[in-house]
Amino acid sequence: MTEFSNLKSFVNTWEDRFVEVTEFDVFKESPQGNINSNGTAVCCDSPVFTKYHRYFKRSIELGIRDLIIALILKLNCITYSSCQGHFSTTDVPMRPRYVAVLPRDAQEYERLLTIFSQIAALTNVQFPNHPVKVVVGNDNLESEDEVKKCLTLFFVLNHGNEAEYFREIEPVYNYVLQQVNQSQNSS
Repeated sequence: MTEFSNLKSFVNTWEDRFVEVTEFDVFKESPQGNINSNGTAVCCDSPVFTKYHRYFKRSIELGIRDLIIALILKLNCITYSSCQGHFSTTDVPMRPRYVAVLPRDAQEYERLLTIFSQIAALTNVQFPNHPVKVVVGNDNLESEDEVKKCLTLFFVLNHGNEAEYFREIEPVYNYVLQQVNQSQNSS
């Protein structure tokens, strides 16, 4: 379970085009491309922005940015966490590429679970015996007054090592991106 302060407010303001910038809207980027509160490979904390926030696009790591934008535009997703994937360091293990989505209700959860599962299956068939595999995970976001079921689209290390993973991830990622871009929003 992941804690998310002010979850209800975040969901309620996702569509707000007039988002105010606050002193909490601070993030930094490391030389390795980590975008988070400290701008380091060790930090896993980052401000979460709604889609119209002036820092939204800049706060997303380049390696996952196009997929997040496609999920928002094509499937009307609310995204709340992501990572482009990072090599391990002496302080932290390798981080896989992923994007986490917050369904608005149970019906949207089921719809997105079906779509994500189909995309993962198609991708894994398209890339058999590949070092990168697509997996759909779930998480619960816990806030002050509610718990929401969420979905995560992971690009995991299937076999091999992290050097192979990062060398071979782009064709798999691009295929997933293509599948999302061909999706039709039926909400």
